[in-house]
Parts: sequence; structure tokens; C-alpha cells
Amino acid sequence: MITKNIQAFAFILLTVLSLASCNKEIETAKVVNVGFHGYNLSDDQLEATFDTVVYNMDIIQPNGPFNLSKVYPYFPGKNELRVQIKNKTTGAELLQKTVSLSSGQLEFFFPFVYVDGKVIDVTPPPADPATNKLGFYIHYPDSNDPIDISLYNLNTGEQLYLAKNIVPGTWVYTDYLPSAGFLSKADIQQCVVYFTKAGTTEWAFNGDEYLSQAYVNSLYIPHKGYSLNKVQSYFVTPSPQGWQADICNLFPNPKDY
Repeated sequence: MITKNIQAFAFILLTVLSLASCNKEIETAKVVNVGFHGYNLSDDQLEATFDTVVYNMDIIQPNGPFNLSKVYPYFPGKNELRVQIKNKTTGAELLQKTVSLSSGQLEFFFPFVYVDGKVIDVTPPPADPATNKLGFYIHYPDSNDPIDISLYNLNTGEQLYLAKNIVPGTWVYTDYLPSAGFLSKADIQQCVVYFTKAGTTEWAFNGDEYLSQAYVNSLYIPHKGYSLNKVQSYFVTPSPQGWQADICNLFPNPKDY
């Protein structure tokens, strides 16, 4: 029985190889990866469309961050891919990008922030080989008072400011270099992020400590082994569910962190 199975498999394999050698012009599919990081601060569901393909299993849910990444297969001869984000209910187009499939680029990334019917512009500055650029946009309609953002090491009690005097509803980019007490990846992972009223120790969001802090785990704050020439933008808002502050990365997840 085993011998017959081996013979049958060998026959199928030889047939496939024979067909492939006889028709060398068969086109093979290529692929690109398209990714989004963003935040949907609305009561609407959103959907991403790749040309005419809609991934119904990846509907962007209301009032929270999202991370969507899809591999898109195509055949030679196709030069462009049209990527859209739409309001699932109304069909309104919120984002439209054209991806070149003939450039040789294999990965594409787009940040997207949707707040109360408005798409927030995300235009990071150019990278600087001498430093890192960290950018923050705070959505907090309850107050226009400026806010400070800091790292707080839970083990050592050391504190380091990431940005100061951020007025809600505006982008602020700061130069950032790892410093003593926050040099290693291990140092960073022991920290939380605090949001306080500028120049004070008062909690920024509703005067609440829990709502005015966030975990640092997935923020990829530069450290001595991952530094210089980085540009990283973040969208910040108190969690609509009343949890800690939400910080959404608006840049691709680095592979070398």
C-alpha cells in the first residue's frame, strides 16, 4: 500500500513538473503589504478597500485604535493599487491613496486618524540623522490648557519629559535622545507615560491619575540600541471607555527595536 502511494505521488509530481516546463510563460502572482495604524474616534464603523476588495473581517470599529495590515496579491501588468478607507454606513470616502506596484517597493504604510467626522492631518517632519523626532497630537476637547508628557520609571522614580506645553488639537514635534536612567530598552520597559498640566504635577485628563497615564510597552521610545534618524508620531486621547489614556502609533512597527 505504501509503495502504491509513493508511486502515485511520484506520478503527480512528474506531471506538474512536466506541465511547468512546457508552459514557462505562466504568470506568477506578486504581493505587496499595505498597513495602517490609526484611531477611529467616532461612532461609525470604517472599512478599508483595496481596489474593489473589502475585508469584512477587518472592519475598523468605533472609538478606539486600530492596526490593519494586508497582503495584496497581483499579477504582472498591474501597475497601481487604489487604497481607500470609507465610512461603512454612508460610503463616504475618508482616505484615498494610490500605491505604485511597479516601483519595486514591497511595503506601504499609511497613518489615519478620524475624529468626530474629520480626518486629522499627519505630516511628520523629515528625519534628522543627529537626533530623533517624537510628535504628539492630543485630543482633549474639555480643555485647551497645555499639557506635559513624561516618562516615569516605576522602579527608580526617575522622570524624563518627552514633550512640554502641548496645546490640545495641535501637533508638537520634539528632538529626543536617550539619556541617563532611560538609556536601555529595559529602562524604557519599566516606565509609564504621564500626562500632567504644563508646569505642574496635576493630572491632565479630568484630574484623574489613571486616565492620565498609559503603558509604554508598544510605543517604541528610542533607546541606545535603537536611536537616531527616527521620526515617530503619536495620537493621544483619554480612553472613550474610561480606561487609561490611549496612545496610538502613527508609524510602522520597527523591526529592529
